[in-house]
Amino acid sequence: MATQLDHNKIIKKIANERLKPFGIFQKGQSRTFLYDKGWFTIVIEFQPSSWSKGTYLNVGVDFNFYPRDYFAFAYGSRETKFEAFRDEEQFNIVVNKLCDLTIKRVQELDQKCKDIWTALQTIDNKAKDDTWRLYEVAFLNALASNFDKAQMHFRKVSTEKCGSDWEIERKRVAEELLHYLQNIPTYLEHFKSLINKTRQLKKLPAMSLDNLLERKITPNNLQPSVWWRVWLDKLSG
Repeated sequence: MATQLDHNKIIKKIANERLKPFGIFQKGQSRTFLYDKGWFTIVIEFQPSSWSKGTYLNVGVDFNFYPRDYFAFAYGSRETKFEAFRDEEQFNIVVNKLCDLTIKRVQELDQKCKDIWTALQTIDNKAKDDTWRLYEVAFLNALASNFDKAQMHFRKVSTEKCGSDWEIERKRVAEELLHYLQNIPTYLEHFKSLINKTRQLKKLPAMSLDNLLERKITPNNLQPSVWWRVWLDKLSG
């Protein structure tokens, strides 16, 4: 038992020291760490094994688009093979290397989701026939004002065969979001409300979503960040 405690303590101690300066915080007392950006959260999991002392490393984006109280990986997942604990000195080195990889991967994912439009480009071709991915792509399209695509994907989600309670609930949420999209000038507040509800269920701290639709301007991306506001103002006339 002492060895088990020691190797868990090593992970938590080193990860806290190494990751906290990058805005990554521990989830409770677990081996899961979070990098939180409001509408999405990057989840870092030092996943244990049922058979051996040590850890896997999983890093991925979880979009806060669906009301549930747990984290999932929408984009990204396992980063390493299982790293076994042999002794304290060896495992210190292992965990520091995993933290190096975590910092690099989090920065890459943060850039791939630096705004709604970039995130949509990142995961759009990952959707295929995965209903959860279709739901997330639909939500992103709605936020990006691609209303036809958003409605198309939400309809596909809502027409999937439902064999369990959670599938029925997902269908209900998709249909509710389709309903909100019928009123373009007001839809955004409903979508923000769902993000906030999801964050609350996940016990994430309150965070303003005022900059949700700001486009990050780069030399290769010179489209205006406020065109959608002008367009909505005209619609609401």
